[in-house]
Amino acid sequence: MLVLKNCRFVPFLTEGTDALTGDVLCCEGKIEKIMPAGSAVPEGAEVLDLEGKTLLPGLIDLHVHLFYQVMQDVYTGNAAPQPVVALNQYRYAQELLHDGYTTVRDVGDLHCRGAMHLKNMINAGKLQGPRITTSGPIISSNWTNLDSLDIYACGSDGFRDAVRKNFANGSDFIKLYGSGSLLMESNEPGYPILESDEIEAAVLIAKRHASYVSVHAHGETAVDMCVRGGVHTIEHASMISEDTLKYIDDNHLDTALVLTMFAVDEILEMPDTYNGKRMHALIGKILSCLKNAYDNHKNILIGWGTDVGYELYRTDPMREFRLRSEMLGFTNEDILRQATIDSAKIIYQDHLIGSVKEGKYADFAVVDGDPVQDISVMYKVPAHVIKDGTVIR
Repeated sequence: MLVLKNCRFVPFLTEGTDALTGDVLCCEGKIEKIMPAGSAVPEGAEVLDLEGKTLLPGLIDLHVHLFYQVMQDVYTGNAAPQPVVALNQYRYAQELLHDGYTTVRDVGDLHCRGAMHLKNMINAGKLQGPRITTSGPIISSNWTNLDSLDIYACGSDGFRDAVRKNFANGSDFIKLYGSGSLLMESNEPGYPILESDEIEAAVLIAKRHASYVSVHAHGETAVDMCVRGGVHTIEHASMISEDTLKYIDDNHLDTALVLTMFAVDEILEMPDTYNGKRMHALIGKILSCLKNAYDNHKNILIGWGTDVGYELYRTDPMREFRLRSEMLGFTNEDILRQATIDSAKIIYQDHLIGSVKEGKYADFAVVDGDPVQDISVMYKVPAHVIKDGTVIR
């Protein structure tokens, strides 16, 4: 049992109370009661006095690759021995938890499925880490040429078979490669690499498993094909068109965009490389498309992603907050929603996580200051992190 004393609440992320301050009682891993400040502490309870710091729900990152340590891993599929890969994945998961990310979604693992095994050990209480959902290996055409990363398929029958195998092997959802990449040389990022029938076959089988499909897609045509094929989350969505956004709105589709500005900034910082030059040529269009999605299509949820290797992530772990503010002009409130409740809704877990509410998991990030008024409060790691009612730090 844990009591958090003297909390500052964020009204739009705290449900069931109009109070701006108060205490929170956590029991058996869940929020049992939101109480007035100064409430009596149950006998034997652990007490953490927040001293007026802001209590946020645990942060959610919907686009990580736990195997991904450095950029070269993307090209090699990480040739390290499997035990080293597993240790690195655990190290990355620990770093994310330390920084307040109590839930993460691994959107592309190696064939050894280290993220899934790590998830299972965390769920069994054998290791400490964030809540993990994982796609397993990405299903792709042979465009990527990453044998240790992707499962290759061809045609609707091939994609149906690959999706079934991924679910049989423990995947929580399905990840497809739908377009070229901004990280790989000689691959046009706007070029679609799947056919419509392949996308639709994957979506159909995922729905049969009460799950969904996410897809890597940058270019206008590729994004549009995936949206019309029924994909649930478009990862990156860099050059999404107004026509596609209008199609989502007009048809009331359950389609979300998971942006990854940290990954964009990573490539921009390499201006003399092939990829850096290409990104600098495209960045104006990318920002225009993403701002249009945000400014003019408020019914479309925008999720939180980072998509960088561990070694870069740890140099500035909260950079995504700054980039969404400075590069995209998102409001402080929307940034906080994207990192919490909106991302929870996207993965259909908002009944469990994403806000401070009685009955939800006792997952919190505690920050020193008021991020609603000053988003730069989020540019440094939280003062405290709590998961399942246990103080991580």
